Amino acid sequence: MREPVIRNLAALARERARRYPTLTITGPRQSGKTTLCRLAFPDGAGSA
Repeated sequence: MREPVIRNLAALARERARRYPTLTITGPRQSGKTTLCRLAFPDGAGSA
């Protein structure tokens, strides 16, 4: 059940990353932040 939520958030993250120069994803430990980033930006674009 988490996968559809992460996919929807990944699409939103990509859209926001196109509009804004920075994107911050926050949340509690083990909530899927890294998974979301890897799904939204598989080539690592924009990583520091």
